[in-house]
Amino acid sequence: MNARIEELEKRLATQHHKDLFLQMKHTLKAVDDLAEQHRVYQAVQALSGTRIVGTEEHVYFDTLNQVKEQIVHTLELTIEDLEHKGDKHYTKHFKDGVE
Repeated sequence: MNARIEELEKRLATQHHKDLFLQMKHTLKAVDDLAEQHRVYQAVQALSGTRIVGTEEHVYFDTLNQVKEQIVHTLELTIEDLEHKGDKHYTKHFKDGVE
């Protein structure tokens, strides 16, 4: 995913839309912070004797990874719409526009 993010940053920098990249980066950081808070909470729970269910933890972190993937994918679609702005033969991903 890191290579995709670097490629997106380059594409957005050439189009002068660095703000979109920063928004995505901050959103991904917020998801990572949420995962870290969950890890700390679960560690405290485990220390207090509460049994942690591994399958539930797996589902939780898998869901967070899917959310991060969807955020990056949405930015890719947004960039495609920006790159084809004004092209009447291009079918937009977002009908309400990207700007």
